[in-house]
Amino acid sequence: MKKLWLLLLAAGAMTFAPACSDDDGNGPSCPVACTVPATAEIGSELTITGQGFDAAAEIALRDDSGVESKLENPQITATSYTGTVPLTLTPGSYTVVLYQEGIWELGSVQLTMAADKDCPVLSITVPETIRLNEELEIAGAGFASDMQILLENTTDQSRTELTVSLSGVGVTCTIPEGVSAGLYNVILKQGAYEWKIAESVPAAVYKRLKSVTANVTSEYKGATVEVLAQYLFEMVKGTDDEMTEEEATATAKMYFDWGVFDSSTTTTAYTFTYDTQGNPASSTKKGLYDEEVSDWLAFTVNGDQLSATNKDFEEGTDGIRSFVWTLDNGRIEASSISYAKRDVNYLWAYDAQGLWSGVNYRSDNSAYLTLTYNAGKFLGNGSNTMFTYTDTSQQNAIFGVDMAKLFLGIQTINIIEDDHLAAICLNLAGTSSTALPATVMEMDGSTPTITYTFDNDGYVTGANWQITGGKDMYFQLFDSNSKTSYTLVYE
Repeated sequence: MKKLWLLLLAAGAMTFAPACSDDDGNGPSCPVACTVPATAEIGSELTITGQGFDAAAEIALRDDSGVESKLENPQITATSYTGTVPLTLTPGSYTVVLYQEGIWELGSVQLTMAADKDCPVLSITVPETIRLNEELEIAGAGFASDMQILLENTTDQSRTELTVSLSGVGVTCTIPEGVSAGLYNVILKQGAYEWKIAESVPAAVYKRLKSVTANVTSEYKGATVEVLAQYLFEMVKGTDDEMTEEEATATAKMYFDWGVFDSSTTTTAYTFTYDTQGNPASSTKKGLYDEEVSDWLAFTVNGDQLSATNKDFEEGTDGIRSFVWTLDNGRIEASSISYAKRDVNYLWAYDAQGLWSGVNYRSDNSAYLTLTYNAGKFLGNGSNTMFTYTDTSQQNAIFGVDMAKLFLGIQTINIIEDDHLAAICLNLAGTSSTALPATVMEMDGSTPTITYTFDNDGYVTGANWQITGGKDMYFQLFDSNSKTSYTLVYE
């Protein structure tokens, strides 16, 4: 009976204290009697209950290859040891190892991943676009040195790890060379866990417009003084402006003396420079009726305001003398324009996609300029549809100048003003419509097809169209052929 009682006592002791082992079966015994949970979640607390834990004790988890990882932030009492399972571990079976008066194996635990692990970083802000040739700044509270930032291509789900360093407001990420333009998910990864902190963010190499030049070559057929004189005579006959045949001939001759119907090439050109912080500094201009290049806008930055003095302003005209833009995150929200005889304040409007929809008077919010779109594709001003698109339109780089608005600004008169054109060239008027128009409506009503050339980064560097068998832009009377070409240079 006594022997049976001893056997039962021994069996009870083995149940309470799971096996502790050392290399010498005759050596000292494990100093704790404890119970190891069967499972634990990575990144969560693991509590081992029992008796005999020392304040200096350490517990590690050993994987199949013998690599050990200590439980983090230990909380030790005489009856329990609680620590956090490192996020760097992966699911699987681990041996629980105690360091106290030797090295002891307490048992095994199966690590699993939490089904809904909260992201450890709060208030994360990822830019709306990614510049592949610049550092990516991500703001947030709680970033740690063992975290990774990955770019996941939405097309093929391939991933690129970024080089990450902690900053005062979050992390600064360096993007390696070779990442192509496209849409990317931004992934935060820590150990076995990962969180998608931004989806489908457009990315491209960032460039600024250095210059744009537009050349229009025109040829006229059958243009004679006699034909124009007869046209003018008939056009005003019976009106208050009626003229004699002699007056009509004299007027027609004046047009020809001015060279209106001579074959010619007109050039419009703009250049821009930037300061060391990337802000606009100065520009030059050769307008449609300018004979030579002249200084245009001189910029000054003051906080969130960008002001410009029009050095090409001519006294006695009603042009823009100077203006001040108020910007928010690189987008013009308001402008104050000093014309020759008046000052006017405007508010700039944008749609839900961030596309520039117009300019309103600040005083009563009535429309001054209205821009229209169809499914994010720019059509023209107001009800005037100047551009058409195909179902699979070619695309410009996301940081490229909005080409349709550029065409509108350079080729039309009194629709897009100087400050509007400058905003288009400097990409400060909201999100660019990257879809490239397939056709443009010319002044004679024709709609020629536009062809484009691109650089290696997807920026439009050239646009061309031509009209054969059109009509002159002045009277729609004489047959004309014309060629229009745009050249853009980025830096």
